[in-house]
Amino acid sequence: LSAMAEIEKVVSILRQQCLWEIHGFDEVGSTMTEARRLAEAGAPSLTVVLADRQTAGRGRYDRIWSSASGEGLWMTALVRPHILPEQAPWFTLGAAVAVAESLVAFGYPAGIKWPNDVLVAQEGPLFRRKLCGIRAEMDVAEDGTLSWINVGIGLNLLQEQFEGSLKDVAASLRMLGEDVPDRAQCACAVLDKLEEMGDIFEREGFAPVRRRWLDLALGLGSEATVRDIEGEQRGVVRDLDEEGHLLLDRAGESQPYRIVAGDLVFTS
Repeated sequence: LSAMAEIEKVVSILRQQCLWEIHGFDEVGSTMTEARRLAEAGAPSLTVVLADRQTAGRGRYDRIWSSASGEGLWMTALVRPHILPEQAPWFTLGAAVAVAESLVAFGYPAGIKWPNDVLVAQEGPLFRRKLCGIRAEMDVAEDGTLSWINVGIGLNLLQEQFEGSLKDVAASLRMLGEDVPDRAQCACAVLDKLEEMGDIFEREGFAPVRRRWLDLALGLGSEATVRDIEGEQRGVVRDLDEEGHLLLDRAGESQPYRIVAGDLVFTS
């Protein structure tokens, strides 16, 4: 099948199985860009953009995300939750839970590195390699309420190997086993979980999702370096607080150091 026929097949399956409004493309610069355009045009909550291939996919901090044709699930989910703008970061943590729990249900060893990288959780040559990257953006209305959140998800499915800078840091479901669920199965599982996250945040806040995040967390108790706005912080990863911030035990300090945003690298 051609790329367009393939993505139309995925869209057709999702329309039968999910409540989401589905937009499929054979090729886009970025599904995030398309989702932003739809959000600004008034698209409803539970709208998703999928593409067979992205030519300008980006991860956190605008890092290039490899998104070749047919090799992964490249999508951005648009939600309009009734939460405060300062609570929007919950969705990046919730999205990591949505992806990791979906992969575990499919039988894969998946865990989360703070805040939202989904990694291989099984000891061995692929341990802590990245399976899925998540990026989020939001818009705040003139009255100060949250207008929308877009959650971009790039999940590696069928790559046999990675080259260059990704060679030793990325992994795919195919590298973990031959029998890989297809894009429609993966998308539907993740979208169902994302919808669930939105409902939980509105009804119960972050606490239930925090517990699920901690159940999947990789590296608790491990030494790590975190680069945040204050520079480079070193210590032991201790916990996730009630707001979703990382708590790091630094040498000689009685209270944990709270990190709102940053880049975590394990050193043990």
